[in-house]
Amino acid sequence: MKKIKYFFLSALAMTLFTACGDDDKGEAAGYDPTRFTGVAPQVVSTFPEADAVDVDTLKQIVVTYDKNIFIPPHTTISVNGVFLDEDVEVRAEGNQLIIPYELKGNTTYTVQVHKPSVRDELYDFASDYKFSFSTMIVNAFDPTLFNIAEAPVNPNATSETVALYNYLKENFGKKMLTAAIANVNWNTENAEAMYQITGKYPAINTFDFIHFYFSKPLNPSNWIDYTNTKVVEDWANEGGIVSCMWHWNVPPSQAQENNYNSYVIRPDQTDFTARNATRSNRWEYTHALRDIDIIAGYLLQLQEKGIPVLWRPLHEARGNYGKYGGSGTAWFWWGASGPVQFKKLWQMMFDRFKEKGVNNVLWVWTSEGIDPNDPDAGDDSDWYPGDEYVDIIARDYYHGDKTNEYHASLGDQFDALRNITGGKKIIAFSEGDALPGWKNMLSEGAFWSWAMPWYGQDANGTPYINSAYNTEEFLKEWMTSPIAVTRDQVPSFK
Repeated sequence: MKKIKYFFLSALAMTLFTACGDDDKGEAAGYDPTRFTGVAPQVVSTFPEADAVDVDTLKQIVVTYDKNIFIPPHTTISVNGVFLDEDVEVRAEGNQLIIPYELKGNTTYTVQVHKPSVRDELYDFASDYKFSFSTMIVNAFDPTLFNIAEAPVNPNATSETVALYNYLKENFGKKMLTAAIANVNWNTENAEAMYQITGKYPAINTFDFIHFYFSKPLNPSNWIDYTNTKVVEDWANEGGIVSCMWHWNVPPSQAQENNYNSYVIRPDQTDFTARNATRSNRWEYTHALRDIDIIAGYLLQLQEKGIPVLWRPLHEARGNYGKYGGSGTAWFWWGASGPVQFKKLWQMMFDRFKEKGVNNVLWVWTSEGIDPNDPDAGDDSDWYPGDEYVDIIARDYYHGDKTNEYHASLGDQFDALRNITGGKKIIAFSEGDALPGWKNMLSEGAFWSWAMPWYGQDANGTPYINSAYNTEEFLKEWMTSPIAVTRDQVPSFK
């Protein structure tokens, strides 16, 4: 009995030895020499390659291993720290892991395949694997969504003003002009600060007539003089574009009209309203025309010197008016009477400037866009003065509670502004804290004509430049990016 048993086992062993040694029969049976190594799958390559740059905007990522792989029902894979949703159909094909993912341009990606997402046939799980790559620069701006007006709204615009408008129109969707604002009023201090950080001057400097009531010709107080235009001339002569705005302060009441130290801007501090400022039988009307004429005089001085101006008056008119279930209020007196009266005031200023021969300004209206914190409030299209009164539509945006991450393109705001005008106007980021990132602007198609950080610091004491809002590293990259226009690149408009 034992002999028969030993003979049977010997015969079986010889049969197995012969089968394993027969290469032709092994290949025919699909024999895999790595199948039983007991070694977990190892990555041999990726697509895109690790550390690659200028990668095309693909729709899938591939990780190739040294053996056939299998995956569980739900893989654990992250892209830039965000795990893929469970409904993403990651699959294994032979020795390749296929990850469906639509890449955007101008972006650095870090992909991590976490253990236990990949295994072999014997349940040996591959270790974590991480790699990075960068996609190519792609401009997703869609020019077919726009039909920008051919000329400025003022048919009598000076040749320099027309040239500036044509320059902005030609570059819209292609280049972003960098910008800075004066430290409060009549200077280039923030432009100098940006130069110290980045080695480049911004293309635009914005001045503010906020203290006109302390200046000639109204009240020569000697500490500020808007009739002295040297600082603006110097900026323009160095190639810079000039922008002006006006925090329009007014007296609290008629009795205090000549008390310039009492002038205010908040609607809860004054009886002065846009409704009364547009009614010819009111003292506010006479006062408003006096102020407008003073500002017109300052602008005419620049016109005589051939300097065109991006003119942004009556900004942020809506404020919180009509928001929060209708309980919100305007931030400035010119918005407190509502959209109809605001538009009358805008149009009154526009007509008065024409009467005075102010032909060197492009009219920039500031929208409040849409409010993610109050979606029922809608946009502020009812505050838009009208196509015949506006050259450029702009947005002031402060992140506050970071509804959007710093340096987001703010595409929702950009689209809201485009919808207000039907794509007939250039769109600018006129002021804010954290600037839109240039790569995000390109990849998402929200291409602001210019962008400008505000001066000083926020209510918590955080500066708007060289801080968490706009770090030194960010500003250097932003000012030297392929789409940025700095002062040295601005052409002459004469």
